[in-house]
Amino acid sequence: MKYSAWGERFTLAVAALLLATSPSLAQVADKPTAHDGPEPVTESALLPRLTVELTPSSISIGDRVEAVLTLETDASQAAPPRFPVWGEHWGDAEILTVGEPLDEGDGIWRQRLALTVFETGLATLPAVEVQVPTTGTAASVVGTEPKILQVESVLPPGEEEIAPLPPEPVRELPAGSRFWWMTAVLGLACAVLGFLLLRVAHRIRQTLAAMALSPIDALGQALIRLRAENDAGRLMTGLSLELRRYIGRAVGFPAAEGTTTQIQRQLRERQVPPELVRDTLVLLREADQIKFARGAADSDSASHRLDDTEQLAQRVEEWLQPAPDEAQRPEAVV
Repeated sequence: MKYSAWGERFTLAVAALLLATSPSLAQVADKPTAHDGPEPVTESALLPRLTVELTPSSISIGDRVEAVLTLETDASQAAPPRFPVWGEHWGDAEILTVGEPLDEGDGIWRQRLALTVFETGLATLPAVEVQVPTTGTAASVVGTEPKILQVESVLPPGEEEIAPLPPEPVRELPAGSRFWWMTAVLGLACAVLGFLLLRVAHRIRQTLAAMALSPIDALGQALIRLRAENDAGRLMTGLSLELRRYIGRAVGFPAAEGTTTQIQRQLRERQVPPELVRDTLVLLREADQIKFARGAADSDSASHRLDDTEQLAQRVEEWLQPAPDEAQRPEAVV
């Protein structure tokens, strides 16, 4: 009996203890553990993401700043993203150049812009948006945060205008080697030009003097000059020209620019005696062989041709000035 009483008491104590501790156990069971709660956010859950980087972030007026738009996606877009259609300005900044969006792989796209600002203070770049087409759903739109660009003045603080510096004293600059080379080249060019002008003026004076003389006198002076020529080839060339000039002035047609055949036809049309025509053509053809065909010529034969030319000119003058009782000849054009 004694044992059973103690047993009942022990049983009642255990039951009371269980009743007393059961609410705390229920609360412990219902309390979340340290590992329970919201799931952590992964990097892919934040995509797509658009950021803007400015380099440098603080500039002076007119300085160039580079803006880089970086778009990060999960590489599952159905088509390339559509970046903004840029104009001439982005907020307070002026757009200088716009680069094409570049796919750098792993779902990363970048676009580079060159900007500048011409007002001091804080320049605001508003938020821009990029459309990212995705597979099976509508295109998602991702935007940037507004950016602020610090533009500093080039003037010292508190000064609106910079006083001009006093003028520097006059400094004598050394004349380099290029100056002396240029002076030498220009001097040489002037000397050559002056020599050519003197030759042209001399020829003009000779031509005017010859035109003032009669045809026979002009031919006589030309023959005197040719007799001083040592080269037989140049002598015969000059003889051909002077004989053509004389025939042209004496008979009255432009013989200096004509061929031997043309001169023959003109002489026959003006009824020049056949023997004068024949002797004139012989002298011209002999001179042309030296001038055009590069034929051989010696000083003795060239000197004889000068004498023949002088005699031929005298005969032409006698024909142009006949005796009063002879038939009237065609008037010579001087």
